[in-house]
Amino acid sequence: TEQKHDMINPESTSLTEALKTANDLNKDVKMPREGALDSATILMISNYGRMKVDNLKTDFLKFEPIEYAEKLISFVNQGQPRQSQDIAISNQGWINLGKASQKFFMKSPAFHFMAGSFERGEPVKKVRRAPDSQRLDKENLSDKATVPKQMKSFDESDKSEATTAEVEKLLDLLQKLYRENERNPICYFEFVLHPESFSQTVENMFYTSFLVRDGLANIKLDDEKLPLIEPIQNPEQEKVRKNLPHKQAVVSLSPQEWKELVEVYKITDPLIPTRVCSTLDSSATKKMRMK
Repeated sequence: TEQKHDMINPESTSLTEALKTANDLNKDVKMPREGALDSATILMISNYGRMKVDNLKTDFLKFEPIEYAEKLISFVNQGQPRQSQDIAISNQGWINLGKASQKFFMKSPAFHFMAGSFERGEPVKKVRRAPDSQRLDKENLSDKATVPKQMKSFDESDKSEATTAEVEKLLDLLQKLYRENERNPICYFEFVLHPESFSQTVENMFYTSFLVRDGLANIKLDDEKLPLIEPIQNPEQEKVRKNLPHKQAVVSLSPQEWKELVEVYKITDPLIPTRVCSTLDSSATKKMRMK
């Protein structure tokens, strides 16, 4: 304790010698009182060691901004002395600096806005208006009044109704062909292909997909892995099928594939009758023919 100032001096070795002496005396410790004195001594030495570290000055490598700037300019200018204070760094100098510092960055910095992502401005104060009794009365009357729904376009309703009607016609035709075929499945391609119209074929495939989705028809593969279609007659069988996991598939058909299928299956007359085109479709077809 008397040599405290000497021991906490960074240039003194008294603390190391005291620790060595305490280690030597620790070998002869036998009584509990001796052990307590040894513990108190080690605690005091450790406190002095912390004080000695605090007194140690480590600012011998002080950062000098001016010196760093001079070295940086010298490096960017490839060792050439700067002739004037106003000369800007050349583009090649910036490239050299980027190549030298690139190895210290493992990844590119994240993109962020320096002043926020939106233009800052003074917040606009919202002016609250007092409730107007007349305005409230009008709103109450408008809520109570029954306003008929105005139809802006009949296209959507017409399309849904037309789709439902075509699906029902297709189901009746499929059931009829199924009975005529002695209740055997029908070839899917023979059912949907139209020998003269690719668009009619696509529409047939589209309406047939609704039969399968609604559980009115079933598609399966034969021994040659070709699709067959048949109507579902047993309601109990459909209940069991609805509980099974549904499977979907995307069918693609190009005009070239459609021609090849028509030739392979030798289809001359379509099983599904040709639909009558709308006025818009017919006018568009006439224009295409005139062009």
